[in-house]
Amino acid sequence: MENLLFVLFVAASGYFTFKKLRFPVPAILGSLFFSAALNLSGFFPEIPLLRLSWFSNIVIGSYVGLKVNRTSVRFLRDLPFPALIVSFGMLVISIASGSLLYLLSDLSPVTAYMGSTAGGISEMALLSISFGADVAAVSLLQVFRLLTAIIATPIFCKKWTDWYTKRERARFPGPSPLPETIPSSNEEDDAPAISSSVHPSASGYILFAAVALAGGYTGYALHLPVGILTGSMFSVAAMNLAGKELPPMPPVLRTMAQIGIGVIIASSITMETFRQFSTMALPVVSLTAGMLAASLSLGFLLHRMTGWDYPTCLLSTSLGGLSQMSIISEEMGADPLKVSILQTVRLLSILVVLPFLFTFLFN
Repeated sequence: MENLLFVLFVAASGYFTFKKLRFPVPAILGSLFFSAALNLSGFFPEIPLLRLSWFSNIVIGSYVGLKVNRTSVRFLRDLPFPALIVSFGMLVISIASGSLLYLLSDLSPVTAYMGSTAGGISEMALLSISFGADVAAVSLLQVFRLLTAIIATPIFCKKWTDWYTKRERARFPGPSPLPETIPSSNEEDDAPAISSSVHPSASGYILFAAVALAGGYTGYALHLPVGILTGSMFSVAAMNLAGKELPPMPPVLRTMAQIGIGVIIASSITMETFRQFSTMALPVVSLTAGMLAASLSLGFLLHRMTGWDYPTCLLSTSLGGLSQMSIISEEMGADPLKVSILQTVRLLSILVVLPFLFTFLFN
């Protein structure tokens, strides 16, 4: 127990440090950096990583499941084609990128596909553990992709919309609806645009915990891909859609799960990991640039098919995280509700479709 508390203290110190420095996703990146430093120094003790993984699976699965409620489903009825475009486009980008990375590097097929999937760091780390991929390599690839997307997408969006606004002003003089400054990336602990309208209560949280635990155990017992995560995700989503909306997840609980993911990832990071990453730096950078270009092209296609403004379309198809893109959308003059729902569709489609595909391909 003392070993676990010591590692969690180090990981939490990393979280607070990265949060103070305003780094993106500080709970994962901060805990990952500090715990990895502890591991590389040779002082990482033996801790119950499996229990930490179970806890993180249930919390993260429940958090994603909370995004599915009657409000979002009703809204999605008006967005069938945009949702289909985003889901199918992201699946194609992920599979194509994984194939290219496998051809251009020495990574195993499952590691290449996991590292190139446009999902979240936490979700892909948990999938990697389940499928026996190189967790450290996958996590490094995912961190690099996420940071690139968080930095590049708002800047590109700002430059493109500035150019488009100047062109429209020349044709039809009028005020610009766009902000004058480039937004800064916010941390993942901030709440996304879509939130539950249910008031928190003790009985609500007891029901929430019971549903999530029952779903996680059912998914594990049925041997679903990443059964604990997908089981808790489906059970919480089903409860919401059945008319019994659950209370919002306390931010501290999600932060704890993200810190746990950082610790799990860091336990696999060694000097050999860095040597392996340095040997494939060129294909990784090239592939990330290609994925970024593909996601921007998908945003332009979404604009052509829907007529929505460019910020909404580009942020809806960004490779960045759901929370970050939802927050950035408000500062970029985009529609945060559309961005949040389409980013949720992206994450859900990846978590639902790709695990079954990977099970068929690699098991």
